[in-house]
Parts: sequence; C-alpha cells; structure tokens
Amino acid sequence: MEYAFYAEQIYRLKEGIGQARVLPAQEAATLGYEDGYTAQKPEGRLYVDGFDSETAARYHLEGLTDCRIMN
Repeated sequence: MEYAFYAEQIYRLKEGIGQARVLPAQEAATLGYEDGYTAQKPEGRLYVDGFDSETAARYHLEGLTDCRIMN
C-alpha cells in the first residue's frame, strides 16, 4: 500500500451528511481501496484518501463539514 492509513468518507447526499473512519493500510487493501478511490455505493458516495499517519487522516476528517467520524 502507498500509505499507512486511509480515510474512508461516505456522503449521503439526500441527508446532506457524511460518515467517516480511519482505516489501517491492511484493512483498506482488503476493501480494495487506494488513494483517490471513489465509488457510488447504495448508502452514498464513497471517497478514500491516503495519509502517512493516523493523526494526519483524523486532522483531514475533522476539517470536513457535516461529517461524523465513526472511530
């Protein structure tokens, strides 16, 4: 994997909110994620970004509007 941690963000457009979590690289790889990955899922639009540290991933997520961090 390119990064040690990945931020997974799912936006529910109808509700106008997002949910996010930080994943270690191994879990992200299991899900088929990589930096810049996007997909349309039944629960909403999915975005994945890679980070060198968990702290950097959490800092990124904390700056998002209407997004709840799940872990």
